[in-house]
Amino acid sequence: MGSFVRFLTAACCFLLLAIAANSQTVTVDTGASETATYGITSQSAGPFPWSDLGITASASVTPGVLNVTTGGSTKFKLDSTVTAGESFVAGSTVLNLGYTPSWTGSFKSEPGANASLASNFVYNIGPFSGSTNLLNVPLNTPGVTKGLGSSLNAPVVSPPVASSSSVNGPGISAGFGVQAQACFIVCATVASANVSFNVGTQIQQNIVAAPAVVYGDLVWESTTQTYSASDHPTFVAGSLGNIANVFSAPPASLGLTSGQTFYYNFLPVVELAMPVINQAQVNVPASISASYEIFGFGGSESWPLGDLYTLNTGAESFDFNANFNADTFYSVPLDYQAGTCVRVACFGATYTVPGDITGNPVSTPGGSSVPGSTGPCGGSSLNCNVKVTPGPGSTGGYGNPNMGPLFPGDPDPGNNPPICGPVGTAFVGECINKVNQTPNTPTPEPGGGVLLAVGLLGLAALTGRRLAA
Repeated sequence: MGSFVRFLTAACCFLLLAIAANSQTVTVDTGASETATYGITSQSAGPFPWSDLGITASASVTPGVLNVTTGGSTKFKLDSTVTAGESFVAGSTVLNLGYTPSWTGSFKSEPGANASLASNFVYNIGPFSGSTNLLNVPLNTPGVTKGLGSSLNAPVVSPPVASSSSVNGPGISAGFGVQAQACFIVCATVASANVSFNVGTQIQQNIVAAPAVVYGDLVWESTTQTYSASDHPTFVAGSLGNIANVFSAPPASLGLTSGQTFYYNFLPVVELAMPVINQAQVNVPASISASYEIFGFGGSESWPLGDLYTLNTGAESFDFNANFNADTFYSVPLDYQAGTCVRVACFGATYTVPGDITGNPVSTPGGSSVPGSTGPCGGSSLNCNVKVTPGPGSTGGYGNPNMGPLFPGDPDPGNNPPICGPVGTAFVGECINKVNQTPNTPTPEPGGGVLLAVGLLGLAALTGRRLAA
């Protein structure tokens, strides 16, 4: 009877030890933040359609300020049982560490992308030039907040998180004409041109964060329950909620002797690598129609609604990379017995959980020796700032090139020579010595206002499709 009671008592103790080892949970906090500020990209283009007559555009744009934060935590739980008297076999004994992520986080653009845009109607005909301002406006996106939690908590691959906003600003419908005259006693018009247009404004902002999360632990053996970089820990990556730590023989550098106790340790780790791209763009959607009569030669041109001019900051990016380490680690005590050889065979070393332990054999020590988390800007600070260097920017749109000069002139325009009627025309010998600029009634393409509105909506939709692609 006494033997049965002792057996029952021992069984209950082992069961309690197994339950205790199996239920130990270590929490890794995953909170960090990074604030990115951006420089200003400025460029100009035009005039269009002709280098001596048309519309210019110049803009400055910045993506604003972007704050990225992560929060929440990941819980790690030892799913394998460890009991007193258990022997560990190198290459066969596996300690499974389960993990359950519970991330929060977001990126917030505040203030959002902002820009300034100026557009002018200009002419530069020989020694005569003039300019009339059409638009000089600020443009702003309202800023966005987008959650990262659903992506970070994805079980296999974290999908990119994207946000796009597009705001249409003020526009103008106008027309201007120039008359070039040759004056000698009286003035006679020898050349004229009229340009009519619908010009709009638009600013876009696209933000993409692409997180990649790895859950794992750092594994090392030591003669005391401490951590040191000299222990040369090995990183073991997990998958689908489990980290399989396969026990391996301790290194010879540990200098173990028979009967000595050493410790098999593993520290839960969460690694996040997340590039963040922030891009801003200014667009000048416009439709233009023009007619001209130059020294007896006339014609007309038209350009339906499209982007007369675009200025793009490019994909200005920074990396939100952080390693989050637990402040405690799992530590399993093992008694070491060196291998022996007898006359007929040799036996390898053995690693056994001490059989005289009267509590949970797996402990979770911590302290200052545990490696700390590293922040998204490097170092131990989990909250930091970064200034993103602006890229060179790029311009586009059908107004970026031009059709060359409309008015004939000297090959060396720097001398500002007078422009005279070419040989073979009725105006040969007559030179322009007076230019007048006058507003005129716009004569845009039919339905120009409707085209402008439809085109702006189309541009916004196109932005959404590009981002989704």
